[in-house]
Amino acid sequence: MFTYRYRELPVALEKKGEVRSALARELRLNPEQIFNLEVERFALDSRRKGAPHWSYNVIFETERPLRASGNAARGLIAASRERETLESDPLTGSVPMASHVDVIGAGPAGLWAALHLLRRGFTVDLYEQGKPVEERFRDIRRFFAERKFNGHSNVLFGEGGAGAFSDGKLNTRSRNIFSETVLRDMVEFGVDENVVTFAKPHIGTDRLVLMLRQIRAEIARLGGKIHFNTALEDVEIKDGRVTAIKMRDVASVSHALNSAAGSPHALNGAPALNSAARWQKCEALVLATGHSARGIYELLAARGVALESKAFAMGVRVEHPQALINLRQLGKGVDTRLTGAAEYFLATPTLNKTSSAYSFCMCPGGVLVPCASEPGTLATNGMSYSRRNGHTANGAIVVPVEASETTFGGLDFQRKTERDAFDVGGKNYTAPAQTIKAFLAHHADRNLPKTTYPCGLVTCNMWDWLDKKICSSLAEGFQNFDRKIPGFIEQGLIVAPETRTSSPVRITRNNDTLESVNTQGLFVLGEGAGYSGGIVTSAADGVRLALRAKRSEQR
Repeated sequence: MFTYRYRELPVALEKKGEVRSALARELRLNPEQIFNLEVERFALDSRRKGAPHWSYNVIFETERPLRASGNAARGLIAASRERETLESDPLTGSVPMASHVDVIGAGPAGLWAALHLLRRGFTVDLYEQGKPVEERFRDIRRFFAERKFNGHSNVLFGEGGAGAFSDGKLNTRSRNIFSETVLRDMVEFGVDENVVTFAKPHIGTDRLVLMLRQIRAEIARLGGKIHFNTALEDVEIKDGRVTAIKMRDVASVSHALNSAAGSPHALNGAPALNSAARWQKCEALVLATGHSARGIYELLAARGVALESKAFAMGVRVEHPQALINLRQLGKGVDTRLTGAAEYFLATPTLNKTSSAYSFCMCPGGVLVPCASEPGTLATNGMSYSRRNGHTANGAIVVPVEASETTFGGLDFQRKTERDAFDVGGKNYTAPAQTIKAFLAHHADRNLPKTTYPCGLVTCNMWDWLDKKICSSLAEGFQNFDRKIPGFIEQGLIVAPETRTSSPVRITRNNDTLESVNTQGLFVLGEGAGYSGGIVTSAADGVRLALRAKRSEQR
């Protein structure tokens, strides 16, 4: 047998999945002459406006060597089926870790760390300050309706982490064996198998919830214990090593976490009322708390764990009619029931190339949501359901923010912006808003277009309260984006602010062991550690740690 790859195999929209016949036509073979055909990756190719098609990368075998000509010759290459495996990682089993592991945070990084540690024979207790995803849904709906903020159970905190109430995108810039493992796990837990091969896979909040239930059941089946409504309150570190953790029952407390009292960096916010706290021995602590658990950064700093400021980005959310994005990105007459709602990816240098503006976490057919993690603050995000069939598209348009000279300088900047937005919005989670056209003219609108944001909008002039450099960079970016997507300015609505693109703080770690550089037994993962971004890369961090862990009763 001879093995080949074929790259960018074109398949008509209505023929999605009919790969064998398309490959046979390209190579002038009978379909029966193609053996062991496997799709490695496929994507929507919309470079020809009005005539998009599916593009497949495949691997296959033939009994005789092939000699392709013309267009087929450009896509055909000799290949091998040798693949990287988890066992091929040279660091497998190289990191000594106590046989019992405490994992903090039930987002992607924490869930996959717990799952794969259990599969490798460790015992695991998984702690999550929020609620199971079903109860979390109810709290979020109650917040949208009554504006009563729950500091533990919200769009950012609870089972599944912030990713459970986002667009559910699973694409990652660099796929490796760890991210591939995550995607294959998802298929095992009921997600469509196309997530493994589609270049830009997407689940949607509705299907993520179903998957989370399956993961929860598997962790329990393997003997893992999940403790909801339980927050990390303190860490004991002796001689540079974690020795104990203090856990707090927060089931009866709605507003304790991060409701800062006194210092803006008061440890874990105001003290909890009517909550039970307990110290327990801990030799292996995995922190997977996400980039919005600000009290964790403050706790670690108080205990001497190495942290550093890092660059991030801030800006606004923009909404457009999905029909406009479909027209500009796909062309006239394209049936979006075949292609799905169109996306955009935009970037441009600004301010004489000293800054830039770019799109982030674009949600076709999606909705806007408030995503505060602290009382008295307001931030926005976008999410979508699996069908992505809403009438409105939204995306973040953001500007880079350089690393601060102080550890918490970036976090302070985030907080100030979110508090200002809360005040401008009327202190009731109503969001400041402005059409892009009015923003460029530096004046507030008399009326605003309809929005998907559930808590209402208030008209304002962003230039009056949002950082001026960010506004200037956004203004230049909008003008450039309108050249790429005509109508971007005329039909665009700004809802502000977008502040949670990534963490402004990094927990410094050894990238081989994933352990804190100055605290033994403390392993830091995911977006909260400052080393990943998104659902898949965060979960892959958990897989990587579990693979490299070696059971050791004494370190």
